[in-house]
Order: sequence, then C-alpha cells, then structure tokens
Amino acid sequence: MQIYNIPPTGELSLEEFQELGFDRLKMLRLMETTSCRGDLKTLEDRKKALCESLKSDGLIYYANLLLANGSNPQSEEHSQIRRKDHISHFILRLVYCHDVELTKWFTKQEVEFFKFRFSSLDKKGVEHMLNINNLDCIPISPDEKSELKNELSLSSGKVTNIDITDIYKVPFEKVIDLVRGRKVYLKGGMAYITHMDLSFVFISYFKENLIAGLERAKILYGNISDDERLTKYLTGLPSAFSGMARVVWSTTATPIDKLNDLSKTSYPLCMRTLHEALQTNSHLRNSGRMQYGLFLKGIGVTLEDALRFWRDAFLKKTDGAEFDKKYAYSIRHYFGKEGKQTNYTPFGCQKIISSSVGPGEYHGCPFRHMDRDSLAQKLTSCGVFASNMTEILDLAKDAQYHIACAKYFEVMHNKPASKPLLHPNAYFAESRLLLTDNDDNKGE
Repeated sequence: MQIYNIPPTGELSLEEFQELGFDRLKMLRLMETTSCRGDLKTLEDRKKALCESLKSDGLIYYANLLLANGSNPQSEEHSQIRRKDHISHFILRLVYCHDVELTKWFTKQEVEFFKFRFSSLDKKGVEHMLNINNLDCIPISPDEKSELKNELSLSSGKVTNIDITDIYKVPFEKVIDLVRGRKVYLKGGMAYITHMDLSFVFISYFKENLIAGLERAKILYGNISDDERLTKYLTGLPSAFSGMARVVWSTTATPIDKLNDLSKTSYPLCMRTLHEALQTNSHLRNSGRMQYGLFLKGIGVTLEDALRFWRDAFLKKTDGAEFDKKYAYSIRHYFGKEGKQTNYTPFGCQKIISSSVGPGEYHGCPFRHMDRDSLAQKLTSCGVFASNMTEILDLAKDAQYHIACAKYFEVMHNKPASKPLLHPNAYFAESRLLLTDNDDNKGE
C-alpha cells in the first residue's frame, strides 16, 4: 500500500498513460456512488459492494488492491498492479490540481479509497506501513502502559484487555477527530491510541501529503504544457469520462404521451426540471432544448415524435409555421438528419454539471446550479420529505452532486440503484428496470 510520496519514473506509452488515467477515474466514480448507498451500513459492506462493481466493470486489479492485506509475498502480478496504482494516481494529480472544486472532489475520493484499503491490512501490513513511512507514532513501553493502565482503559472503549493491546502515542493534532470525539487519552501534547485507531494517523498523513502533492503538481504541469497530446487528454478527462459513462440507449420507442408520467417516476431531477419548465413556459432556451432533447432521443423518442412533442409544447407561444422555421432544423440536426449528419449522444453528468446557466434558463444540474432554497422547493414539489431533504441539500452544498442525485434516486424509488449512475439516461434506464421488475412481481 502506498502513500504516493515519490513520483513514478520510467517510460510509458501514450496509450497506457491514457488508459491508466481513465481506469482510475472510473474506479473513483464507482467508489463515490457506492459510498452513498443507504443500504450499505458499514465500511465492510461498502467495500464489498465496491469490489463487486470493480470486477463487473473490468477493473479487477483495483479490486485486488482493495483487498490486499499488506503482508503477503509480492508476486510479479501484484508488482504490476502496484505500478498501475502508482502511475495512475499521479496522472490524476495532473488532471485535478488546477480547479479548487475538482481538487476537493479528487482529495475526498482518494482519501476514501485509502481508508478502504487500509481497513484490509492485517497487523503485519500495518507494521510495515509504520516502518516505511517514519510516522511520529511511538509504541509505549510496558512500564508506561502499566502506569497509565486506568486512563488508557477508560479512553479505549472498544478494548477489553489493555494488557494485550498495542498502544501508540502520537502528536494530538494527527488524530484531531479522535480528540474532538474524546476517544483518546491526552498527556503532554500526545494522544494515546490503540492499533485499531492507527488508521486516523495514516489518513491524516495521507491527506496532508496529497494536498501538498497537488500543489507541486500545479508547478510540474508547466513541464508538459507544450505537449498538446497530453494537455488535451488531461483537461478533457473528467468530462470525457462522464460522456462515455454508461450512456444507455433505449432499444424500444418511448411514446411521447407517456412523458408526463415518466417525468414523475423515472426522470433524474435535471430532466424533470426541464420538462416541468417546458410545460409551464411553453418554451426552453437553446441549451435547455439540447440537454432535454438529446435525453429524449436516448430514451427512445423517435425523430417524428420529437418534432411533434416540441411543436405541441411550444404551441401556446409559437405557431406551426414559426416552429418549423426556428426550431425543427435543430431537432433534425441532433438526430443526425441535417448538416454533417452527426449522430449526437445525450449529455453526461459532467457536461451538465459544468455548463453555465443564466437567468431564465433551466438546464444544468439542479444540485449544482440551484440555490439551497430553490432546490428545497423543487425537491418538495417532487415529494421528497423533510427527513431526506437535509441530507440531499447538504450533499449539494458540499459539491457532491453525483451522490445527491443517487440519494434522490433512492428516495424516489425506496431503494438505491443497483449500480453507479453517472449519466441521466442511465438513471432513467435503472429506474425503468426497477419499476418494471416491481410491476412484474406484483403481477405474480
């Protein structure tokens, strides 16, 4: 297991560079979604679910990293896995070092992944980590343990026998969460912790190193800024991933007379917001029409039905002739029937989240672009109760937009999604699958 103190060296093909960066980002996205599932109550539950997701998505080597105990002999295969882990982490440092919001997201996910991996280490694995990282973590002597036995017993609630428990003392600022929770004994600026609490020391150390490393990455980025092949890949990776992530095309046509009902049961909040704004205003601006129109295309609305849907929706403000003149061409265009006949795909979450939204516009991500009061009002109108409201609002405030959306799915369906939802059309497909299964079970 690595702290990533030393950057990797050696040669690497551009193809492998791109593949490793993409795989790690996919892993972090899978972990982010798994971590928010309400049905997974413990860290072990979440780790098991993540392991299954990684295997099903072809990321078996990350599943192996997740479960490594840190003490088994290193095989050639494991050495290659560690190499991929090492390189891919530093690739994403270059991707996420520039933007404050992206840096915050990356730091949170890498710390969470480190926490998962640390929980898999056995005692030898933890001791190895202590030895190679030279942390300010000192095992106390038997005499000191005997002298402080009563104090240590009172402060170590989960320990049944302090005599056979390894105790370490560390500077208290390294375990500030434990200090805040009054879960450690303090003396002379040192916190006395059990081996079970060493994870707090390592997590704090890892996070400090990562934040400092991201600052260094900003400077190092200048060394490759002239290489257009690399910079284009690095700047585009976050949005490119979501564009490729789980775009689910419906294999059957969706009738437009069902859209009102579907918007209430199976739309993600971004698309429900657009649908309801269209109903209310009989109009959407261009960005909203593109975002919603491509979504409809992806769920199986045909070109002919799309033209009829938009014409009817605009009817109160735009007659048929004006609609054909102003809007019909663009619809045919994104269906690939005009211009260069490009077959446009529905927007992914990252593209939607990163879009700019002005006054009178309804596209974008509600969890990103609505203020707290407006989002609360929208969630209330969708039937979200106060008991779930605060959690979703707080996730949105903390820029955890994917997790807020996943929680919204769970609330609307009384069950979490079975897999990460990184695209509006994936949300719709998962909803239809879940609701259709429920209907079939009721029929039986």
